[in-house]
Amino acid sequence: MRKGSQFRRAVHVLSAVPIAVAAFYLLLLGFSPLLRLKWFSDRTRELSKKVNRSIPSRIAGTRLGMAYFNMAALHHVGRRSGRVYVTPLSAYPLGDGFVLGVAYPEVDWCRNVLAAGKCTLTWNGADYTLERPELIGRAQAMKAYPLLVKPYIYGPGTTKFMWLHRATTHQRQGAASG
Repeated sequence: MRKGSQFRRAVHVLSAVPIAVAAFYLLLLGFSPLLRLKWFSDRTRELSKKVNRSIPSRIAGTRLGMAYFNMAALHHVGRRSGRVYVTPLSAYPLGDGFVLGVAYPEVDWCRNVLAAGKCTLTWNGADYTLERPELIGRAQAMKAYPLLVKPYIYGPGTTKFMWLHRATTHQRQGAASG
């Protein structure tokens, strides 16, 4: 095989990659409004619970996971069981912490974190101790999301978000004495 034809083949393959990425983006974008339908949303939620036990759980919080909608790993404690759970989900930095979209009306991770008041997030290969969870609206949360991700928030109609703040260590030395 001649070098010229190898080069042309490599160019063809490399030019197909952005097309494939764009097609995947549009496919997901078309899928997201269907999540507004309760029966579809419930089935998607059950399927995602099963799927999350495999690949997303392994890449969540890693640099590879960042390529898939900032996939992070949320470590939280069950409010009734006391068991430690790891939930893969998208996290975006905002202010002194991170914003997490609450994609479904009732999710255990959200209730667990609100009850505990703290959790740990593995994001981009680093662990962050987070506290003071607060539920915020879409207008405030949208400040954290990149332009290409915003349609995935609007499509399914996500309106509830959790903002978690980085833990602060207050060491007031000499405040009482001095």
